[in-house]
Amino acid sequence: MRIPVSSFKQVLEFIKSLRHNRKLGIFLIFVVLSSMFWFLTQLEEIYVTSISYPVEYQDMPEDKLVVGHLPEQIDLEVRGQGFQLLEYKFSHVLNPLVLHLDAYNIQEENTDKPRHFIVTRKAAPRISQQLSQEVEILNITPDTLFFEFSEKISRRVPVKPNLSYSFANQMMLRDGIQIEPDSVNIAGPGSVVDTIDQIYTQLRSFQELQKTVHTTIALKKSHDQLELSTRQVRLTIPVEQYTEGEVEKQILVENEPDSLVVRTFPKSVTITYLVGLSRYEQVIPELFRAVVDYRDVKEGEEYLRVEIVKAPDYLKSYSYAPQEVEYIIEKKP
Repeated sequence: MRIPVSSFKQVLEFIKSLRHNRKLGIFLIFVVLSSMFWFLTQLEEIYVTSISYPVEYQDMPEDKLVVGHLPEQIDLEVRGQGFQLLEYKFSHVLNPLVLHLDAYNIQEENTDKPRHFIVTRKAAPRISQQLSQEVEILNITPDTLFFEFSEKISRRVPVKPNLSYSFANQMMLRDGIQIEPDSVNIAGPGSVVDTIDQIYTQLRSFQELQKTVHTTIALKKSHDQLELSTRQVRLTIPVEQYTEGEVEKQILVENEPDSLVVRTFPKSVTITYLVGLSRYEQVIPELFRAVVDYRDVKEGEEYLRVEIVKAPDYLKSYSYAPQEVEYIIEKKP
């Protein structure tokens, strides 16, 4: 909504008139001062009001956990001096009221599914100690806090990395990603713990890696009521430069009948591979196995497909040639 320019002019003219009307100015000053004194006098009176207070629950039984939802705040009906109540009423940050569950005689409902409860009026004296002495608690809402206990169980599960990573040119992963510890103890309600087979790390990204990474990484809780024996683990991403190598490997025939001999042309394949510099000297032909399968023999077909069925798992990659070979079948003498 736009205020007319004429209205601003009227206000300015009124303020200017006060400069020439000394009596009216003094009168307005006294009105403001008297209003302030009246307001301060009213704040010294006793009032009753309601305050919503955050609650924090502490000192649960060691072998049990609370399941379900507990109220995050309670409403207090209080009586006190206006000054004191004004501070509570309009404060943006209130320190939580702490309820120490081991300090109360927690009672149990006589039902098929036991629920425990605390009558809040019995907690009033302890709550009052956390407020100003000038404030009196008249009532607490809700009048009863209900909650359920569940037995706490624990077991050990592996830690799995949740990572996104890539390598700079001619760099590769060496020996796999390492996490220490590689497993953690988890504890919580049986209904939660029984569904968890592994714990993941928080998602982290490492791009264009040129050297080994050593860092710590936080673990991700999959449920609010789950407790972890550690909150973070040590992560190592070993990185090294790779190079190219080559070996010749004789082709073997699988499922060959006892009465026949299958001869391939050529008799061997050339395997070209990429491997980290630390393992280059370890790569020998005996670590590979190249085969053709007699069961692939079909009338009218002149070639058999070659497969590499064994190779070191630490190679970055490999290829081989030829991938098909000619063959002849002979009877054994």
